[in-house]
Amino acid sequence: MTPNDLPDLEDPGKKTSPFWRRIWPSRGDPERSHIFGVPVRWLLVIGFLTSAVAIILSAIGTSLPRAAVRVQTGTYSEDAPFLEVMSSNFPDPTLFRVNKTWHVYGTNNAAGIIESKVHGQVKDFGVANVQLATSQNLLDWTFTKDAKGPLQDLGEWVTQDKMQAEADADVEVRRADVWAPEILQRADGKFVLYYSATAAAGANSAIHCVGAAISDDPKGPFKPEPSPIACPIDEGGAIDPGVITDSDGSIYLAYKIDGNLRGLGGECGNMIFPQRATPIFLQKMEDDGVTPSGPPVTILDRTHDDGPLVEAPVLARSDDGVYFLFFSSGCTFDRSYNVKYATSNSITGPYTRASESLLQTGSWGLLAPGSPTVWKDEKKWHIAFHARLYTDIGGIRGLYMSGLKLDGTIATLEALA
Repeated sequence: MTPNDLPDLEDPGKKTSPFWRRIWPSRGDPERSHIFGVPVRWLLVIGFLTSAVAIILSAIGTSLPRAAVRVQTGTYSEDAPFLEVMSSNFPDPTLFRVNKTWHVYGTNNAAGIIESKVHGQVKDFGVANVQLATSQNLLDWTFTKDAKGPLQDLGEWVTQDKMQAEADADVEVRRADVWAPEILQRADGKFVLYYSATAAAGANSAIHCVGAAISDDPKGPFKPEPSPIACPIDEGGAIDPGVITDSDGSIYLAYKIDGNLRGLGGECGNMIFPQRATPIFLQKMEDDGVTPSGPPVTILDRTHDDGPLVEAPVLARSDDGVYFLFFSSGCTFDRSYNVKYATSNSITGPYTRASESLLQTGSWGLLAPGSPTVWKDEKKWHIAFHARLYTDIGGIRGLYMSGLKLDGTIATLEALA
């Protein structure tokens, strides 16, 4: 029996064609299928070609860089709960309080400026690996007097390549791209400053790893540890350390696997299928704050709604014992960047995402808010974050301060006072 002689199960005496022949009948078949007079096979061809073209155009569109969104910045609604406290470039802030003095650490001031207009014009621009400012009231900030900042030396694992400083041809700085500092005070009183920097994995490598440095003073200078804490080169590296001391005294370090660095293009390098995972890991640490204790665990990863990535994790434990994981998603170079959060009854998760973002473009007039940091004093919680500002320097990331309310599993911003 040939394939064309298959019996019809409803009428054994009737022969019927196989499925593939009914969909794609021969030219002379009198029962050739039509829809509105058009052969089905031609509709299939047209549909296939249309889908292929749409996929190609979508891939091309997401791989092209978006032009900077020129919206008005620095103007906020009257009911805004935050204050803009720095109009200079101060990305990735970390808020810290010791002896009633507030400290805020930030990424190198030359980092991530859109359409920079200050090359060779600003003294000491890009010289400090980490920025540091202090305040007594969270509003008025004084920068450290040392232009090189609190972290003047970096670990041996960091690239040794050097380049000229932005403003002074006689000054050389390391091409380390130091990002997102974080600080911890250990039980012995010493301070641990975490940072991410470009690893010495090739002359032009952009892969970052997370390391640490130690000091007796929160203002430094910090002495770097020779080896990194997390350096998953094959996965794209690690960035954005965020530390918490739990209620039992245990130290945990969260950080992001920089998978989008291995992506195929588009926004932040990761919007062309297949997209890379960018998980947030949680690593328990020994009491010294620099030695990992066991393997890390994944507590969050990107979803379709996050766009190319999740990053900038920071953990807080509310008075009710609820763990809040604040993080950013979207791309830091455009308006998609935001601040989200998830909650859990256990520090290791699972974490449940909040139904709404905490901050996003348009919130009280903000543009691309992100990279939050939280701290609780004797009275209340506080949050700091950066957002885009267009100034004479270019598209910088200014510093903002606000109060923070943690109620059950809900986080909201409130006025500082």
